[in-house]
Amino acid sequence: MHPAFRLCWVALLVQPTIVASALLMGYAPAGRQRHGHGAGPTCRPMMIRGDTESFTDYYTRRNAGAAGAPAAVVDPAAEDPEVAQKVRGILAAAQQKYDIPAEYVRMLDGFFLCYMLEIQKSGHGMAYFEDVLCQLLGHVLSLSAAPHRFEPYHVAIREPFDYYMMGVEFIRGLVDQPRSVTRGLDNIATMEKQLAAGDNVILLANHQTEADPQIFSLLLDEAYPGFATSTIFVAGDRVTSDAIAMPFSMGRNLLCIFSKKHLNNPPEQRGEKQKHNRMVMKKMLGLFKEGGQCVWVAPSGGRDRPDENGDVQVAPFDAKSVEMFRLMSDKAGRTAHFYPLSMVTAAVCPPPVAVGGAVGEVRIVKHAPAGLHFADEMNLAEFEEGCLVPSFGEAPVFPLDCGGDRDALRDAFAAACHAKVDENYHALNEALALAEESEATTREEELTTR
Repeated sequence: MHPAFRLCWVALLVQPTIVASALLMGYAPAGRQRHGHGAGPTCRPMMIRGDTESFTDYYTRRNAGAAGAPAAVVDPAAEDPEVAQKVRGILAAAQQKYDIPAEYVRMLDGFFLCYMLEIQKSGHGMAYFEDVLCQLLGHVLSLSAAPHRFEPYHVAIREPFDYYMMGVEFIRGLVDQPRSVTRGLDNIATMEKQLAAGDNVILLANHQTEADPQIFSLLLDEAYPGFATSTIFVAGDRVTSDAIAMPFSMGRNLLCIFSKKHLNNPPEQRGEKQKHNRMVMKKMLGLFKEGGQCVWVAPSGGRDRPDENGDVQVAPFDAKSVEMFRLMSDKAGRTAHFYPLSMVTAAVCPPPVAVGGAVGEVRIVKHAPAGLHFADEMNLAEFEEGCLVPSFGEAPVFPLDCGGDRDALRDAFAAACHAKVDENYHALNEALALAEESEATTREEELTTR
């Protein structure tokens, strides 16, 4: 175990309240550079950065002079077979002494160990990501004691602590960027022009992992700065009520809604959840009236799951959810542009097989490539505009000249969006598989010629 990481764990046992607060401000090992670049064999004492320094500036300062891919250096201590036993012992002691909820000890146990093992296997320098993990640990402990309250519309918290940056840096260690695939990026340039003109953009996406927003940012921030940062994600209650997910959610712009799948869990809260959803719709309508909003939504209402063969498939879109965004856009009086977005992210952090379980699921992560494909804008002229569903709690108001079967027209638009997402999703998977096969062949040829 790296000395800095060991210090983090030991300090938490000695005085968790003070250290958790310190972790919120960020540990910075003196002289260490990003991804392990420039790290010498001796670890200097960890320093707590000043309260007035932004997290972005902190990373900029630490990363000065670092360039290129992470160093392919693995901390020898990380290979110690006793690491898992030590970490579990520390967590068990912390739980007994400081009453950490059992479900979070269970999550931290597997999640943190799995994360660092994947960092090691990826060839990244261990020290940098140990620091990032210590950052997250401080927040998890703090939020377990005092959960953050998310408003119907949550604006990303960027200071005094930059939760956005922490989330992106955390996922950086897991996503194999050189092998990742991004397609349809020219459409982002078109979207940016539409947003600048005051129009709204709706990204109708499939959803695979809690880290989708962070992977979205990691793959786009460098080429399209500001696009992912300003995007609003429609989020379910699970990512705003779980202590591990909370720090990541706090760094995103969110419309916090209760998914249909969870409205009746538990049944006695259905009315309260429906009232909350109406408040979210009211806020979203206001944002659409302002214009210039980019909103990411998963019309499936949840994450994609594997089929009977173990292959993750794009979950069906709920037609009423898709149509609701058309209705809201129409009410706002602003032009809205609908783009299907395909995301391949499940390998990085696959969801549990079960749907609707208790908050506090066990996380398994893996170092793997990801994929994004922005399809061309949907042509609404090909679908009749009269097929609309009412907003939450409102009576249906359909134009008198609405032609055809309203349900059929509504379903046709959702099906067309889903078909495009599914088509591009499978194309991304094929591209990733071909790249992996090509690399395997190259490695085999290199070994043969030696």
